[in-house]
Amino acid sequence: MKKTISLLCILVPFFVIAQQDSLSSGMYSWKEPKKKNNRNISSLVLFEGKVHDMDWLQMSANMISPSKTKNNLTVPENEEHLIIIKSGSLILAVKDSTYSIGAGSIALLIPGEKFSLQKKDYDPCKYYVMKYRSKRPMDAAKGKTAGGSLVKDWSKIEFKPHDRGGIRNFYERPTAMCKRFEMHVTTLKEGIKSHEPHTHRAEEIVLVIDNKTEMQIGDKFYKGGEGSIFYLGSNVSHAIKNDGVGTCTYFAFQFE
Repeated sequence: MKKTISLLCILVPFFVIAQQDSLSSGMYSWKEPKKKNNRNISSLVLFEGKVHDMDWLQMSANMISPSKTKNNLTVPENEEHLIIIKSGSLILAVKDSTYSIGAGSIALLIPGEKFSLQKKDYDPCKYYVMKYRSKRPMDAAKGKTAGGSLVKDWSKIEFKPHDRGGIRNFYERPTAMCKRFEMHVTTLKEGIKSHEPHTHRAEEIVLVIDNKTEMQIGDKFYKGGEGSIFYLGSNVSHAIKNDGVGTCTYFAFQFE
């Protein structure tokens, strides 16, 4: 009996830890949002769950239609939001600045931030929104000291070529929810693998912008293309390869 109790004392914490993450590493895909959740904005959740460093993480597909009025929004005090424009253009206002940004541009919005979105021309704008809450206590002061909310315009990000293709560096910094959040965009030449299978402490999301890719996650291989999203958990082995004709391009962002 004592041996059974001792064994349970060892195994129960193990199973609790093992069951903490509810979002599986793997491939997810863009789907057209249909349900309107705010005037002229439609949204659809692509995946969500609990992960290694986040008590909650959600990725959604969104579409904003042309309108003469702004959509005034606020990031909840216990969340951070990351917006990535998939196609079209968008007018985003935050603090005292207004940005007209297109595909590939991003906005990182800290907890409590007030902002607005507007689409003025004829075609809708499609964009991703990643929302998340850290398992660690939020540090709003750290997020503000590191620069607060930011907007990065794709057209102003320098492309740096290298032997396998090239890279665009967006940012690497702490936020209120992350001790480190790094984002870049990689372009790979035809048939090139970015690196051999490897692991790292930080979780990572890879979002394919164009062409075909093959992602190895553990011992499984996933064929992805434009709109494919790979979630890679902490210390999960992975490697990505250009599986198409011509170059392929994808976002890669790590957080911990």
